[in-house]
Amino acid sequence: MNEQLAIQAKIRSHFAQLQRKNPAFSLRAFALKLDISPSALSEIMAGKRKVSKKMAVKLLDRMYLDPKESEEIKLLFDSRPSSHTVEGDGKSVLQKYKKNINFLKLSSDQFNVISEWQHFALLSLMETTDFQSDVEWMAKRLSLSVPELQKTLQRLLDLNLITKKYNRYTPTNESLTTSDDVANQAVRKSHYEDLKVAEKVLDHCPVELRDFTAVTVAVDKTKISEAKQMIREFQDRLTQFLEDGDKSEVYKLTFYMYPLSHSEPPSHAAGMQKKDKNEN
Repeated sequence: MNEQLAIQAKIRSHFAQLQRKNPAFSLRAFALKLDISPSALSEIMAGKRKVSKKMAVKLLDRMYLDPKESEEIKLLFDSRPSSHTVEGDGKSVLQKYKKNINFLKLSSDQFNVISEWQHFALLSLMETTDFQSDVEWMAKRLSLSVPELQKTLQRLLDLNLITKKYNRYTPTNESLTTSDDVANQAVRKSHYEDLKVAEKVLDHCPVELRDFTAVTVAVDKTKISEAKQMIREFQDRLTQFLEDGDKSEVYKLTFYMYPLSHSEPPSHAAGMQKKDKNEN
């Protein structure tokens, strides 16, 4: 039953964490995020419904947890009495996975670098003209606590994305590579976090220092792939334009394109377009 207690505790703690960040976050919204019915989620959290390994994997993945934390709970489902021992030596399945601790730590670090905005923000901050290798200065510039900043620095050092020499931090310009499953989960969490950061910026950042633009338009679905490529090409050109000069601040450029409609009524006329523009 340890696996049931573990998954229940993790779901409850994750829900509480989301509610601390947003008191209006409801159980229904949490169920939608986890792709499960509110009633089923309520029963799982109350310990009235057991969770299968397949469901546990789905729920853990939808919470975008650190891979190491997620793997520890998944392993509990593999170490039930029927498969608890290894023939001949009585070692548990959990012991067998001890060899993977370093790998899990690496995956965990990779996951957090991709999914948490402050890592790439700090790398970009190191490219600004007035950068100081002072922990308090860096923390203040990124509105982070000193412990958060120190943890971010350590991850970047562990992954060889920065070096420290003579008390000065410098980017190594090394590429970050990871497995597809880690990258996929990390990118999804990153987009989720971007939306929350953007919400804060919309409330507190002066309009002259930001730009939020949205366009709603009827489209030819066959052109979506080409449109995505055009967005990436524009993103590259805009990045080059902004980086050419004295780098004094760190900005996040976010581009979103997603469907609002989910059906294709035959009556839709091809080429008919209605635009609704909202700027700033």
